[in-house]
Amino acid sequence: MFYLNNISLNFGDRKILDQVSSMFTEKDIVGLIGRNGTGKSTLLKVIAGDIACDKGSIDIPKNLEVGYLRQFLPTEKDISIIDETCKAFEHYMILEQEISALEGRMTNDLSESELTKILEELESKQIQQQSFPFKNPKIEAIKLLKGLGFKDHQMDDPIATLSGGWQMRIELAKLLLKQPALLLLDEPTNHLDIESIIWFESYIKKYPGAVILVSHDEDFLANTTNRIIEIQNGKIEDYRLPYRKFLVEKESRREILKSQFTNQQKVIKEKERTITRFKAKATKTSMAQSMEKQLAKMERVEYDEPTESNMNLRFPFEGRCGEVVFEGKNLAKSYGDNKVFEDVSLKFLRGDKVAFIGQNGMGKSTLTKIIQQILEPTKGEAIQGYNVVTGYYDQDQSEALDGKLSILETATQAGYHKTTSEIRSTLGAFMFSGEEVDKKVSVLSGGEKARLALACMIMHPANLIILDEPTNHLDIYAKKVLKNALASFEGNLLVVSHDRDFLRGLSSKTFEFTDGKVIEHLGDIEYVLNKRSSDDLRDYAHQNTNTKNKAVIKEEKPKISFDERKKLNRQLTYLERDIEKLEASIEAFQQKMAEPSFYEQADASQQLVEHKSNEDLLVEKTTEWERICDILG
Repeated sequence: MFYLNNISLNFGDRKILDQVSSMFTEKDIVGLIGRNGTGKSTLLKVIAGDIACDKGSIDIPKNLEVGYLRQFLPTEKDISIIDETCKAFEHYMILEQEISALEGRMTNDLSESELTKILEELESKQIQQQSFPFKNPKIEAIKLLKGLGFKDHQMDDPIATLSGGWQMRIELAKLLLKQPALLLLDEPTNHLDIESIIWFESYIKKYPGAVILVSHDEDFLANTTNRIIEIQNGKIEDYRLPYRKFLVEKESRREILKSQFTNQQKVIKEKERTITRFKAKATKTSMAQSMEKQLAKMERVEYDEPTESNMNLRFPFEGRCGEVVFEGKNLAKSYGDNKVFEDVSLKFLRGDKVAFIGQNGMGKSTLTKIIQQILEPTKGEAIQGYNVVTGYYDQDQSEALDGKLSILETATQAGYHKTTSEIRSTLGAFMFSGEEVDKKVSVLSGGEKARLALACMIMHPANLIILDEPTNHLDIYAKKVLKNALASFEGNLLVVSHDRDFLRGLSSKTFEFTDGKVIEHLGDIEYVLNKRSSDDLRDYAHQNTNTKNKAVIKEEKPKISFDERKKLNRQLTYLERDIEKLEASIEAFQQKMAEPSFYEQADASQQLVEHKSNEDLLVEKTTEWERICDILG
């Protein structure tokens, strides 16, 4: 349990947090929500100790470990993925080395007092060792990495082969393996695909400590949190409810507040009319002054209409295009020896609204660039339809913005055919309002540049809109505005996203990139997810080998003969028996080690060597068991 006591923080003249107080318990999974810039990430940094508050205090027990995912990438690029991840166990490894060193110091030459001192120190360190949550750290690291989307064959690859997003997954894995009592996560799903997000939801729900997370993914919030804290104008509204129930409660509170505000405004206007009448009569001037003082002391009910309800964002429609918007025939794309995909065939017709979903690195963004004619396919035909005018957004576009221009100047160039009022309205939908629009692009953060690039794209007339991960830098409210605009767009849509709530109801077709295949589903993301027999999207890929319009990205696994399958299943049975015996033996030996008399035995050192050998054998057999399971599918 820990407390925030009247936390206040200003950045210059801007008030970020204003006397924020709250209490948290070890069972809390808290979702911090609010518009971008309201102080969510700042509050996490204050709790983590990265930023000092101006006033107030944070009462966190000294023995409570706080884990915070900072946006730092690994510095050793030559180290393997598994070795970098296992750095999470450095404390445990150091402890093992210290135990080994103490064991090495025990000889017959020691005096009784020296031996007693070493044994006491050894016992203390063994107690610490027994508190470690994992029987086999390396196996736990592999399991967690696989949950986050890494493959078995990648474990020994150097980190240098990974993109920044995948490297951040390693940092997330390291943090989760440490299992701090208080886990702070800032947009943890930004670098995850749908498969990994679904796995991560299950992990967070079972997490043994308290979790405070910032997220704009409504499905993720709904599937993990049991408490919501909303930050507005430096204050917090605390709802001890899961996300979906929070939405209902918030709407109920808003309606009550609106009613109170409306009624109070009627009372104020009536009093003001009375005061005006009384002032006109000399005999009632003092009464009017008294009523004015009473009115000035009245505590005013503050109510503002939801920002998104006042926004009506629309994509300008260029006009009708041909029946076939795009057709790809046997498309392939490679970079040297790196084969991104091959033999992909698909067709988009006029009126189609299409979503690309699935695992990262399977070619979703590459295929969108081929459709947009930014890239040429290595093989196959990419045929653009008649009179197709494209509006295209990807996150790299923000790098092309002119840093010398202001936000408003940049938007005015893009929307030269629009009025200043229309341009400001569009910028407002993406959280640029008031004097902010006069900021130079050069001073904007990466997220702000991405939002500005998206706002500029929206101003161009088009009949095909292509959006690659458009929601990564948008808050919940801005996403609703964008989704409503896309839903009402008259033309065609192709969107790449891992945000299930954003995709829900938005597309008429969904192309799933997974396990070397592209599978066409005649429905939206909800339709696809409802087909799942389990939460793991990867399991489902093996059930769709005969799907219409399937495109193979990688060679399928070779079929296994009946005899080979029988042989593998027999090996699996033997391995499971061996693993069970090894785990029981290791657990029994660890209990034996906890006994003070253990180190008095003459063969204690030999037993420790055998114990280490058993641990190594367990890793070997578990890895083999996972390999065979993967072959059997």
